[in-house]
Amino acid sequence: MNSRWLVLNTLLLFAVASAAATQTYKVEPIGPCTNPDLSDVVKSSLQSQGIRVSGESGTLYELWLRKVIPQKAGSSAADYGTIANGTFTGVISYAVKAGDYRGQAIKPGTYTMRYQTVPVDGNHMGVSPTPDYFLLLPPSADKDSDALIEYDNLVKLSIQAAGTRHPCPLYLIAPTAGGSAGFHQADEGHWAIEATTKAKPAGAGAEIDFPIAIILIGKGEG
Repeated sequence: MNSRWLVLNTLLLFAVASAAATQTYKVEPIGPCTNPDLSDVVKSSLQSQGIRVSGESGTLYELWLRKVIPQKAGSSAADYGTIANGTFTGVISYAVKAGDYRGQAIKPGTYTMRYQTVPVDGNHMGVSPTPDYFLLLPPSADKDSDALIEYDNLVKLSIQAAGTRHPCPLYLIAPTAGGSAGFHQADEGHWAIEATTKAKPAGAGAEIDFPIAIILIGKGEG
């Protein structure tokens, strides 16, 4: 039963990725996130303007990044590696069924996002060229945007969002549009949403522009 579901789910996501290559997408700014499922603390930490991606059938995704993403002390670059694991980074809303980078189905709904690198062990070797991911969490279990969530608990919460035995990951790639808001084909079978927020190192240091690109269509080969 499980293997049959995996095959069907993989075929569905392959069809979605193939259809994406011929679709026309519209990207537009939207107002603040007012979703009642999110805590006031989380909503107040988000940018006042989000991004909506629509396809031929209507809205697909809505994204709000954190206003200022905290970085590790001494950081000076806009690099994913300057973010501590477990850091809250934003909110994403799915209007339709989609898929994560593992090929698991994502149900329509709103999720919080937290940064996490892939563990360096035999179970995760070769899953992606770089180790940077956002894990999706259910908003009911993620109410404090200022708190760091340690790895084991983060995985448990992301498993709740996935509804499977594995966490729900979105793969991060290097931005290519200089941080300009957009939705573009990263390579064959992969599409990414791109946007810019601010980041600031702990302690001394000035805020910098921090572009982010997240794969929303397509799965890893590992």
